[in-house]
Amino acid sequence: MSIKIMSAVWDAPAFSGNTKLIMLCLADYANDDGLCWPSIDAVARKCSVSKSTVKAQIKRLIERGYVSAKRRKRTTEEGRKTNDTNLYQLNVNAINDPELTEGENCPRSESALGRNSAGGGSNFDPKPSLDPSVKRDPPIVPQNQSADNTPSKAKTDKRKTLKTTLPENFSVTESMREWYAQQNFSLCIEEATAQWCDAMLAKQTKYVDWPAAWRNGMRNANKWAAQRSGGAPARNINQVPDRSSDFSAPAKYRKGGDV
Repeated sequence: MSIKIMSAVWDAPAFSGNTKLIMLCLADYANDDGLCWPSIDAVARKCSVSKSTVKAQIKRLIERGYVSAKRRKRTTEEGRKTNDTNLYQLNVNAINDPELTEGENCPRSESALGRNSAGGGSNFDPKPSLDPSVKRDPPIVPQNQSADNTPSKAKTDKRKTLKTTLPENFSVTESMREWYAQQNFSLCIEEATAQWCDAMLAKQTKYVDWPAAWRNGMRNANKWAAQRSGGAPARNINQVPDRSSDFSAPAKYRKGGDV
């Protein structure tokens, strides 16, 4: 197997379809000098094509100068001469020659269109100049991309404003605690934050600014707590009403009371 020849066949634009398939098969049998001697049956079996297809394609490759074949004879054990497998020589130079490999699919024009002048510059478009001193128009840069291939400001800003779910490392910072204390809230900051985090995770809520979302959540939590208690909630044990006055049993059920 010649990897060098196989690579050249892969890159050659002149080969396509069964022609390329059979040429690759020959390269697989060949050494680096391009010599191989597979049988027609072996090539047909390996390429999954008929023997007539192999013969026609090899004949075509020989006519185009990519392969040359030498017939061989061999002597059997009985002493009679018979045909042996052909010896094939792959023309490595022809395969690597871009002018030859482009000959079938892309015939080369006799005009000077697209050819460079002696100084390296092109006399005709669209062939670009190879002379760095020849100035051409600058490339057109898409509106959403800058000249240095960096993302535009609009695209960068869009990435910055993507919503995300609650970060795993979300925690209450010192500045957030200071803000909470300034609001004169009644709920414990740790308990209110824990309940809020559970709600965010359960709903898979997404926000851009999670500290701002937390502040809004704390306002709502304390607002709802105040509404449930019918007013401003008690802030400590001393503010809970006396049970004997506000929570005592009706008079008729008290001990010694009238029934």
